[in-house]
Amino acid sequence: MNVRLLKAILAALVGATAAGHVQAAEPEKSNLAILSEYAEDYKSDPTFNVATTFGVDIGGDFYTIMANPASDGNEASVIVRKGAPDLPVFYFTLKDADYLGKLYRQEFNPLTLMAKAFSSDVTPMDIEVQEGFQPPEDFGEMILQLTFHFWTRGNPELIPFGPEMTQVTHGSNAGIFYYQPGFRSGWFDIRPGDHVNEDERSRDNPFPSMFIMIHGEVTALVGDEEIVFKEGNAMFVPAGISHQFINEGEAPAFGFLFMFGDGA
Repeated sequence: MNVRLLKAILAALVGATAAGHVQAAEPEKSNLAILSEYAEDYKSDPTFNVATTFGVDIGGDFYTIMANPASDGNEASVIVRKGAPDLPVFYFTLKDADYLGKLYRQEFNPLTLMAKAFSSDVTPMDIEVQEGFQPPEDFGEMILQLTFHFWTRGNPELIPFGPEMTQVTHGSNAGIFYYQPGFRSGWFDIRPGDHVNEDERSRDNPFPSMFIMIHGEVTALVGDEEIVFKEGNAMFVPAGISHQFINEGEAPAFGFLFMFGDGA
């Protein structure tokens, strides 16, 4: 057989085989479809035990979510509809549908998108209240629980993390794992040139902190001391003690952060 003809036949076969393996891209889900998946997942969440109605504002498009846990033989229900609620509620804001997609694809954790150094900071995700809303006595605790469990799908709930899943806060890149009254957890990625807590307003907390360095090293300014904080070390910082971290090297420093006690 002619060599040129053989090559042409082989090329055609390879092309046909490759074409046979090409899958059509999945169509993008609508905001309503994504929210409905979150609602269906939350319906079976073991922490879901309080009835609540809240809103979600995605770039100006408003949705209402009505959640009722199982009770007196009735099954749990979490209903999503497009439009504003009939009564004043609290609501989550998302900058746009792109950020809803990032949440859905687990490219970010909800608490990370809401992480602020100061209350005036603008974040891709936040919580607002409508005029006339009357928060319940345990509103803070309820919001923390709902934010994590509604926006984190699966059972058990897995929290992905990595260098691309961070938000800049307190002068460096950080991700949040979980919050509840008296306990906060997250991780840090202090990159070359970063100065954590450079702003004097964020240098101390009214509760203790524990930093655990997994990789790399930074210069730590804790109270009146300056030390090298490096991988293999955990650092306890008491309440009210000033602390800063400066990465003067050429590699990132990565680790975990836990804050606990009254006020955390």
